[in-house]
Amino acid sequence: MKKSVTVVIPAYNAEATLEKAVQSVLDQTVKVESIIIVNDGSKDNTLKIAENLKEKAISLEDSPEIKVISIENSGVSHARNVGIKAAKTEYIAFLDSDDSWHKEKIEKQMQVFEANKDAVLVSTSSTVKNKFSGKTKLIAYWHLLIRNHVITSSAMSKTSILQPLLFDETLKRAEDYNLWLKIGKKGSLYFIDEKLVFFADKRTFGQTGLSKDYHALSRDELRGFIKLYKIHYLNIFQFIFGFSMSCIKYARKCILMTIYKHN
Repeated sequence: MKKSVTVVIPAYNAEATLEKAVQSVLDQTVKVESIIIVNDGSKDNTLKIAENLKEKAISLEDSPEIKVISIENSGVSHARNVGIKAAKTEYIAFLDSDDSWHKEKIEKQMQVFEANKDAVLVSTSSTVKNKFSGKTKLIAYWHLLIRNHVITSSAMSKTSILQPLLFDETLKRAEDYNLWLKIGKKGSLYFIDEKLVFFADKRTFGQTGLSKDYHALSRDELRGFIKLYKIHYLNIFQFIFGFSMSCIKYARKCILMTIYKHN
């Protein structure tokens, strides 16, 4: 039985990883209804691979529909928004083109949605962690204000919530965190502490070039808090708390980076 879920996959120069990402969706124990691949102006063979996957899906019995949308290179937020707007299912799940899923990810998330009518977003843990409790937890809003608990490739939310909100395309970084904070005002966020997302080998703290990236990330995170306060998603107490926590995290990172450089 298929569930009313669309998987949105933004893809930019993803010829080496896209097929693996899509296959992890096709292998789900609970089949999704559709996959939307948004080709974000790729210069490699991403579009050709996406079209081949689409044709292959047509020939497979009980396969999700694969839709391929090509746009000019506009960044991941715009690509995801294009996918969100095109979705016609009850739920949307996000998957980066260089990540993949455990085969039971969608099934476990649907169980949480069905058991908790207040749920508006369900996320999971990933290979970023080494230890997992196996429990499903409610993410308190104040806890979300402290730090981003949601990996985008793990996130699944209601389409009726996502389509009016969308990712803020003026934020080049921390745009996902900004959206989760908005969604958290619409209902409850749940977190499944199981390794259900296989994270790509993205750079971790301390590697070359990440210092500059973190400065930019922190700036956009702070900008995001200001924007949320101005549009009344955060009250003054939430704004001060979240903004202050972001400043503390930034200061701590700067100290750690300084130590790292001198070792």
